[in-house]
Amino acid sequence: MKYTILILLFVFAAIAADVILDPGHGGSDTGASGPSYTEKAANLDVAYHAKSYLESAGVAVGMTRTTDIHVSLSDRCSIANSGGWERFMSIHENAFDGATQGQETFCYGSGSANSFNLRNLVHPELLWAHGYHDRGTKTASYYVLLNTTMPSILGEGSFIDYNVDWDESRRYATNWNDHEGRQGYAYAKGYCNHRGIAPPTYIYGPADSIIVDNGDPEFRSGGPWNSGTYSGGWNGDYLWCDATDSIENWAHWSPYIEDSGEYSVYMWWLYGTNRCDSVFVCVFGVSNDSFFVSQKSGGSAWHYLGNFDFSAGSGGYVNIGDRYATGGDVVIADAVLWIYDGPLGISAAQNIPNSPELKSYPNPFNNTVHIYIHSIYNGICELNIYDICGRLVESLQLPKNSNSFSWIPKPDVSSGVYMIEASYNDKKYISKIVYME
Repeated sequence: MKYTILILLFVFAAIAADVILDPGHGGSDTGASGPSYTEKAANLDVAYHAKSYLESAGVAVGMTRTTDIHVSLSDRCSIANSGGWERFMSIHENAFDGATQGQETFCYGSGSANSFNLRNLVHPELLWAHGYHDRGTKTASYYVLLNTTMPSILGEGSFIDYNVDWDESRRYATNWNDHEGRQGYAYAKGYCNHRGIAPPTYIYGPADSIIVDNGDPEFRSGGPWNSGTYSGGWNGDYLWCDATDSIENWAHWSPYIEDSGEYSVYMWWLYGTNRCDSVFVCVFGVSNDSFFVSQKSGGSAWHYLGNFDFSAGSGGYVNIGDRYATGGDVVIADAVLWIYDGPLGISAAQNIPNSPELKSYPNPFNNTVHIYIHSIYNGICELNIYDICGRLVESLQLPKNSNSFSWIPKPDVSSGVYMIEASYNDKKYISKIVYME
C-alpha cells in the first residue's frame, strides 16, 4: 500500500508541482497526545484544511500521507524530493508538561533565504489562528528540514497536551471554534504571502460557532458552586448550586467576538426533575435582555435563547443567577454557544456543533467501529457516514430503543478520517471517526 501511494504522489507532482504538506506522525506513531486527541490525527485534519485553502487559491498541493498510516522520515523526504515539489511544510503539534502553551515555527539553520522567508510569513498566521503565546521563529536540524531539497519549514501549531485552563486536545477533537480550520488557513495564507499569491478567503469567518464552557478561561462564577460529572454535561462536567443558602450564585460567559452582528445564542445544561424552572438569564450585547428559562427539561442539548446583536470584542456576555430559585431548586451552569447569523439575521441553525456525547471507538484488532449516541432512547435514528471530502460513504439506521451501533465498513472503505451525522427528531449531531483497518 505504501508504494502505491508513493507512485500516485509522484504522478500528481510531475503534472503540477508547487507545495507538499507533511502531516507529522501517523499509524503506529501517534506523536504527542492529550486526554481527548492525538497529534497524528490533529496534523492530518489541519493538513486537509490547509490543502483545501491552498487549492482554492490555485496552488497545486501534495501530501506525504492522506490517511492514518506510518510514513518514515526518509520516505517523507523521498516523496517531496522525487516529486519535484517547490516548497515543503511539515505540520505538527507540540507537547511538554501539560502547562506550556504557544506557537513556534522552524526552518533549517543553514537553509535557503526562501526557507527563512516562508517560516517568517507562516508564523504570524499561526499566532493569529489560536492567539496563544508567541514562542518565536527558530532554527533546528529536524530530519525533514535537513533532508528535503526545497525550502522547508516545520510548524508547531500548539501544545496539544495543555490541560490547565482548558483541554487543548479537545479543541482539536471537536474542532472547537474551527480550531483545525484556522490553523490550516494559517499555513495557506502564510504560504500565499510567501509566493506573492492572493491569499484565499477565510470561508468560516464569524459564521463559525463560539462555545464557552464552564472550564474555559472566558467563564467566571461567584458563589458556592459545586462541580458535577453526571453524563450529559457539555465536555463531561458542569457546575451546580441549590437555593439553600442566602448568597446569590451567578455564572458569566464572555467570549471574544471577532465580528459585530447578530448571533443566535444557545445554552447547554443537564436537566432533571429537581432543576429550577425560573433560572434568571441576562444577555448583554448591543442592548440588554433578561428572561427566565426552565432547566427541568430540554437538557443535554443546545437550548435556543434567542437572537441578539453583539459588538466586536469581549464586552458582550451571558449571565445566569439563582435569585429566583426557591427551596432546593438546582441551577446548572455549563456551556453557552454563539452562532453568527450575519447582518441580515440569516439562520445558522444548521451550524450547531455536535454534542460530545456522540462518540465513536475504532477497534484496533478488526475493522469494526462502535458508535455511541447519548440520550437517544427510542425511535429510529438515521446515521450517515461521510468521507473527508463530504462524500456519502454509507447510510445506516440505529435500531429502535438503542443508543449504540457497530459499524462494519465495506471492503472498499479504506482507513482514514470520516464524519458521522446522526439525525433524530429533527436534530442533527456530528462527530468524527478515525477508522483503522
